[in-house]
Amino acid sequence: MTAHGRDSSLPDPQTLRAWLMSANPAVLLASLVSITGETAVMEALLPQLRHEMGPAGITPVLPPAAQATLADWGVAVLSQLPAHAGRDPLALEDGAFLALARALLGWPVEEASLPYLREQAGFLRFVPTVARTRAAPEGFSLAVIGAGMAGIAAAIAARHEGIACTVFEKNPGLGGVWWQNRYPGVGVDTPSEYYSFSFEVNPEWTHAFPEGAQYLDYLERVARKYEVMDSIVFDSDVRELRWDDAAARWTIVLEREGKREEHHANAVITAAGYLTRVQFPDVPGIDRFEGPWFHSAEWREDCDLAGKRLGVVGTGCTSVQIVDALIDQVASLTLFQRQPHWVMPPAGEARLPAAQLWLLENVPSFAQWSRLALYLLISDALYPQVRYDAAWAATHDLSISPLNDVQLQRGLAHLQASFADRPDLIAKLTPGFAPFGKRPIRDPGGYYTALKNPKSTVVSSGLREVVPEGIVDAEGTLHPLDAIVYATGFKLDFLAQWRIEGRDGRTLTEVWQDSPVAYNGCLVPGFPNLFITSGPHASAAHGGGHNFTVEAVVHYAIECLQTLFETGRSRIEVSPDAQQRWAEEVRDELADSVWVRETRATTYYRNGKGEVILASPFRMEDYWNRLRQPDLADVTLR
Repeated sequence: MTAHGRDSSLPDPQTLRAWLMSANPAVLLASLVSITGETAVMEALLPQLRHEMGPAGITPVLPPAAQATLADWGVAVLSQLPAHAGRDPLALEDGAFLALARALLGWPVEEASLPYLREQAGFLRFVPTVARTRAAPEGFSLAVIGAGMAGIAAAIAARHEGIACTVFEKNPGLGGVWWQNRYPGVGVDTPSEYYSFSFEVNPEWTHAFPEGAQYLDYLERVARKYEVMDSIVFDSDVRELRWDDAAARWTIVLEREGKREEHHANAVITAAGYLTRVQFPDVPGIDRFEGPWFHSAEWREDCDLAGKRLGVVGTGCTSVQIVDALIDQVASLTLFQRQPHWVMPPAGEARLPAAQLWLLENVPSFAQWSRLALYLLISDALYPQVRYDAAWAATHDLSISPLNDVQLQRGLAHLQASFADRPDLIAKLTPGFAPFGKRPIRDPGGYYTALKNPKSTVVSSGLREVVPEGIVDAEGTLHPLDAIVYATGFKLDFLAQWRIEGRDGRTLTEVWQDSPVAYNGCLVPGFPNLFITSGPHASAAHGGGHNFTVEAVVHYAIECLQTLFETGRSRIEVSPDAQQRWAEEVRDELADSVWVRETRATTYYRNGKGEVILASPFRMEDYWNRLRQPDLADVTLR
C-alpha cells in the first residue's frame, strides 16, 4: 500500500496489460527504456508513432499491433523489476533521452535544452553551477521570510548546501497562499503533474488539478521529508529589514506572541508572494451591508451560506471556483462582473483513471516522463500566443497572432457550446480583448453550467454602491442579498508590507515607488545579499507555474551565496549599470507582448501608470539559463 492507502502491488498480467494498452505510448516507452537501458524496441516503435490533436492537447498514438508489442514488453519488464534494480531510471543517456523527449509530442527538442528539460521533468536535482570547494563560513546564516512554496524550496536548498537557515512565517502553519485560502472549491489551476517541486515529483495526485487542501498536504509532506519543519518559526510577523554594511548582515524585526524581536542573518530570501494584501472594490457603502460580507481570502468558516441569496463580486479564477462549488447550496447567486475573462473548457476528467494512478506511482520514471510531456505543452510552446504579430492583428480584432487565435477559438467554442440557448449570457460573457490580455481561467467543470442555472443572475454593468439590503448596480437596480463574497483579488505590491532599508538608508519602497525593477527579477542595487523570489517581471505569465520561477530564483540565490563562499567575500550586490541594462531589455521585450499591446484588458499585471510590472517577457528556458549562476561582470563582491 502507498502512503495514501492506494494499492501498489503488481496487478495480474491481464489487468496490467490492459492498463499498458491504455497508457500514453510515448511516456510508457520512455519509462521502459529508462528502466532497462534497452533501445531496440524504441528504435522499432518510434517510426510508427504519430501525434493527434485533441481537446486535451496532443496525444501520441501507436498502431494497435505496435501498442500491443509495447504492452507485452511492459508486462515482461514490470514483472521483473528487481532484475533492473541496479540501473537508475533517471540517468538515461543523452541520445536516447533526446529521441524519447522528441517523441512525447512530436516536437523538436534541441540537445542544448537537455539540462533544462531534465531538471524540469525531475530527472536532475540540486545541480550546482558554481564550484563547491568551500563551505559556508562559521556563523553564516540565511533568513527566509515566508513558508509557502518559495520558502520551503529555499529552506530545502539551504539545508542541502549546509547553510544555516531560519524561516519566519507569519501564519501558524506553512503553505502561504494554500494555507490562507480556504474558500469552497479552492484549487490549483495548473495541472497537478507539473505543479510540484522538480526535486520532489509527486506521483500520488488523484486529480488532474489538485484541490487546495491536497496541495497543502503535499507541501507539508515535502517539508517533513526534507527535515526543514524545525527551521520554521511560525506566528512570526516580519515588519522590518535593515542592512548593516559594517557587520555585513541584515537585522530582521518581527512581532511574535505580542512581543517585538530582532534577529540577524547574513543573507535574506524573501519568499512572500506579490498578491498578499486583499483588495475590495472602490465603491461606497461596503461596510453598510447588514448581512455577512468578507473577502474570499478571509473566508468566514462560521458563515453558513446554505439557502442564502449570495452575491459574488468578481469573475477571476477564485470567483469561478466559488460559483462552481456553491451553486447547489444557495437560494440564489448573483455574479457581479467588471470585465469578462476568457474561460477555457475543463481539461478532461477531474479524477485521474485507476490505470494512470497506478502507472504514475509504480512505474519508475513514468511520473517524470509524464511531467515532461505536460511541461513541453504548457511552457514555451505557449510563448508565441503572447507575442504580437502586426500583420495578423491588423485583420483580427480579438487575437494578436495565429496561435493566440487558437486560444481564442477554444474559449469561444466553450462559451458558445455552453450557452447555445442563452444568447444574453454569450453577450455578457464574451471578452472584448485578446486571450492572455488577462490571466486565462480554467472552468473547474461546472462554472458555465452554474451561470445557466435558473437561480443565477449575471450583472455586467458594474457596481454603483453597497446598501444595507444588497448591491446597487451601475444602472441603479438593487439586488437584495443575504451575504456577499468579494472575490476581487489582491493589491499588486512587491514587498510593500515590510520596511526594507538598504545600504544607503533608502527603503526598497522609496527606490521602487510604483515602478519596481529587479535585475533577473530578484536583485536590486543598494540591497546586498537580498534575494526576491516573487519579484517584478519574474512571473512566466505565458505558461508553466509559480513553481518554475520559485526554483529558478532559489537556485540563483544559492549559487550567489556559494560565490561568496568561494571568493571569501561577504556581500554580493548587483551593479546599477546591470540593473539598467536589464530594465531596458525587459522594456524592449515587453513592447510586443499581449500585456502591453492589449490595452482593452484590465489586469493586475499593470501599475497605476499602465506599465506592465509583473509578467516576464522572456521564454522560460531563457530565464532559467540566466539564473544558472551570477554573471560576475554584473555584480559587485565585497
